[in-house]
Amino acid sequence: MIDKKMKIDPNEFALAVVGGTTLPEGDDTRASKTALKRYLSAYMLIEEFNDLEASQFSMLKKADRELLAKALDGMKFD
Repeated sequence: MIDKKMKIDPNEFALAVVGGTTLPEGDDTRASKTALKRYLSAYMLIEEFNDLEASQFSMLKKADRELLAKALDGMKFD
C-alpha cells in the first residue's frame, strides 16, 4: 500500500474526526464552534496531505516513505 498513491476524501475524513470526538461543552454554541474548528482543521490537514501526495510523495525513496509513514502513525491530534 505504501507504494501506491493515496488520496483521502477531506470531507469524509473531517466528518469522521468530528463524529469520533466528544464535545464536553454544555453550551451548544461553544460545542458547535469546537466541532467546526475540528472539522476545518481536519479538512485542511488532509488537503495538505493530498497535495503532498500528488506532488512530492511519489518522488521519495521507499525507505523515506516508510519513515514518513511511521512518523505519521506517531502523531496525536486533539
